[in-house]
Amino acid sequence: MPKIIDKYILRETILPLVVTLGISALLLLLEKMLSLFDFVINQGGPIDIVWRMLGNLMPQYLTLVLPLSMFLGVLLAVRKMALNSELDALMATGMSLNRLIVPSLYIATFLLVVNIIIVGFVQPYSRYTYQNLVFDIRSGALGASIKAGEFTPLGDGLTLRIEQSRDSGRELIDIFAQKESADGRIQSINAERGNFFVTPDKRFLILRLYKGTLIDLDMNQSRPNIINFDMHDLPIDVPNFAHFRDRGIEAQEMTILELWKARTSDNPAIIATINARIARALSILIVPFLAVPLGLVAKRSGRALGITVGVVILLVYHKILEFGLDFSASGEVSPWLVIWLPTLFFILLTARLYYIGAYKVGGLPLRNIEIIYDVMVEAMSRMIRRLKAEN
Repeated sequence: MPKIIDKYILRETILPLVVTLGISALLLLLEKMLSLFDFVINQGGPIDIVWRMLGNLMPQYLTLVLPLSMFLGVLLAVRKMALNSELDALMATGMSLNRLIVPSLYIATFLLVVNIIIVGFVQPYSRYTYQNLVFDIRSGALGASIKAGEFTPLGDGLTLRIEQSRDSGRELIDIFAQKESADGRIQSINAERGNFFVTPDKRFLILRLYKGTLIDLDMNQSRPNIINFDMHDLPIDVPNFAHFRDRGIEAQEMTILELWKARTSDNPAIIATINARIARALSILIVPFLAVPLGLVAKRSGRALGITVGVVILLVYHKILEFGLDFSASGEVSPWLVIWLPTLFFILLTARLYYIGAYKVGGLPLRNIEIIYDVMVEAMSRMIRRLKAEN
């Protein structure tokens, strides 16, 4: 019988957990996608690079989405069982909340392993790749966007004008290019089409032209040289073109093993990052103990106040850890004060809420808040009725 109950609780928990995970990640990516499109367009990079940037941002968002999904999955399962009197029936057979929370701890342990892999190994590489893509877009290593109908200077005496552009400015139609050298030599090129590409070593940007005419005017010669070509490569000197830094210079781009090896260094950012990652990973085990008591509701009210309170607690805790990492990385504040002290408060608050729900008779941790909420709603309703009566 307990195994059947465990399977039932797991099924009721996993479905909202997965749905919340997908919806939360999608909303966060959609919010970021708009700013990334604006950034890439303004920098003249290819639009398809946005999807690669979003993919590398996903591990960063999972540090918030995983605990939030775990919380909502457990809470909604407990809430459903409470409203359907299933929880009362199970507790009448002698099962306590301590026993009913066991399946949720199985899920939390699994997510703990997933979180360690993501935060400790995947996230450092994805963060570095994202920063590398931003650098490439700004430096022009991913191509340049050329506006149609305008003369665009590209540096090193090269001016380009096109009639049409496709594929985010990488494919050009009806091209006119003119390059002036320091010795007075002028090359004018007309081509039907062309496109940008980057050399394998990412050191040069090449404009490859197809089916055109090159007029080479040298002041030391009596007449210009005219050449018809099927294909001609025109190298472009890109400003600010340089190699991106190596991974591992920043502590947040180091894996957990690399951080552990460097823990004896005097760099406070390394110590702060180790503490922040451990705190984030372990805190997911506390989430079920927060979700279960907040999922307990009175059948007559059926309010979802626990969802709001729990989400606010997790968001505040997430932001506090972010600020704590920034402050302790500077070396001015100890990680024990800005990382582990908030974690201790989070554990104590969760323990208090769980104690009320598991060991108090008729324990509803948010009963006082619901009473205050009812009083405020009733006062607002009376004020609205009075205003309507006066009018």
